[in-house]
Amino acid sequence: MIITKSDFLKYKECSSYFWFTKLNPNVLSEEKLDPFIERLKLQGTEVELFARGLFSDGVLVNGKLERAALNTAECINLGCKEIFQASFLVDGLFASCDVFVWNGLFQGWDIIEIKSSTDKERKSKEHILDAAFQRLVVEKAGLKVVNVYLIELNKDYFRDGDIDIDALFNQTEITTECIEIEQQLIVELQDAKKLLTQPEPTECSCKYKGRSRHCLVFDHLYPNVPSYSIYDLRAIGSSKRVLRQLVDTGSFYINNIADDIELNTNHTKQQWVNSTNEIIIEKDVIKQQFDQLQYPLYFLDYETLACGIPKYDETYPYQQTVFQYSLHILNSDGSIVHKEFIHRDQSTPVHIVAQRLREDIGDVGHVIVWNKGFEGKCNADLANVNQDLSDFLLDLNKRIYDLMEIFRRMEYLHDDFKGSYSIKNVLPVMCPELSYDKLEVTNGAEAVVEYENLIFGSIPEDIKDNKFNALLEYCKLDTWAMVRIYQELGKLVSA
Repeated sequence: MIITKSDFLKYKECSSYFWFTKLNPNVLSEEKLDPFIERLKLQGTEVELFARGLFSDGVLVNGKLERAALNTAECINLGCKEIFQASFLVDGLFASCDVFVWNGLFQGWDIIEIKSSTDKERKSKEHILDAAFQRLVVEKAGLKVVNVYLIELNKDYFRDGDIDIDALFNQTEITTECIEIEQQLIVELQDAKKLLTQPEPTECSCKYKGRSRHCLVFDHLYPNVPSYSIYDLRAIGSSKRVLRQLVDTGSFYINNIADDIELNTNHTKQQWVNSTNEIIIEKDVIKQQFDQLQYPLYFLDYETLACGIPKYDETYPYQQTVFQYSLHILNSDGSIVHKEFIHRDQSTPVHIVAQRLREDIGDVGHVIVWNKGFEGKCNADLANVNQDLSDFLLDLNKRIYDLMEIFRRMEYLHDDFKGSYSIKNVLPVMCPELSYDKLEVTNGAEAVVEYENLIFGSIPEDIKDNKFNALLEYCKLDTWAMVRIYQELGKLVSA
């Protein structure tokens, strides 16, 4: 039973998940096809392929498991000094190194791990563990490892013309960090091997984690947990002590939480609306906010494309580059005007978007968004490359009112929100006549994938207009949804 690096990372995530993956994978929940996650995987592959350009003499090892290990040994025997996907199988452990480089000075090998993360992010424990696993397996195979490096994207890289590979990536040595966890790693690998000789697990550690961190075997092991449960209490995964109490007392239903468990304010509100089927609405608080808004109200939503390898000039790795917006303008007399824009070619959209925003948004009136952190950062990035419009763009951030905050702060709370403040959860409750379901593009992840295919893929020209219109309709509903939610809240607080 071979344990790969991916297997071991599953073990670290949840040992029961690891067991079922290796010995009874049929019970695992089917992974939902998430276009966002699939796109992230493709981004990782693209980053690795670009990073290989740093090693002009690199030779790629083909094959899987035993064949890959044999091909690697052959490369080494032939005197290859730079090897991509160098693979080693020893003692039931298998590892592949993104880049394996001969260090002539110290007569050994350097392991270089390529990650699609940026160097400004805190070094992930998983990255260190990943590299340490490789180092351990390589040394078990009888080869000397000199140094271990991590190659990541340079967050300060600003594209100007063709990609400058040397400037795009930064390299960090992590040898010491790998050595520090080696003994722990050896023990954990022994435990992982031993676990595979044990009977089928009956529980997993994910029961003490929030829903987003549940593994694919959770539903099999805990079939009695309801679809809306304690795991949907707002940010319950961060309240580890309370979650443990809830699980240990068997309080999976929100309306059946034991009286002696001390919930925070948000959890108490969720429990109350779930138990009473009542709605929480802090009319005075919401009305006070609305009374301070200045007309016209500009309901604004962006769609953005973020790429590890920047596709546009004047952008940096993973910049949320605005390629589209929808704008509903609500005037004081109740009249509504809609404006929109979508960029339709491969040129950088950072200037035309800013110019169109300047044309469509006046100097007076609040800008209504759903999640001001996102739109605000987009505005700041646009201001950075549009000096002539920077005052206008930064002023937009001073005028932003975040409609989402009413639901995040639970000033309005309905049980059917299921603990979420996503507009996709709020809209069906407050405005059931509106729905994303009938649209060709139904969510932001689909919009990004669709747009990237339109601009950089091979979509036939004769269907492009229909595809662009589908994107416009999706974004339009985002801002119309905000208008309608605002209107419904206005009726409620004025009643």
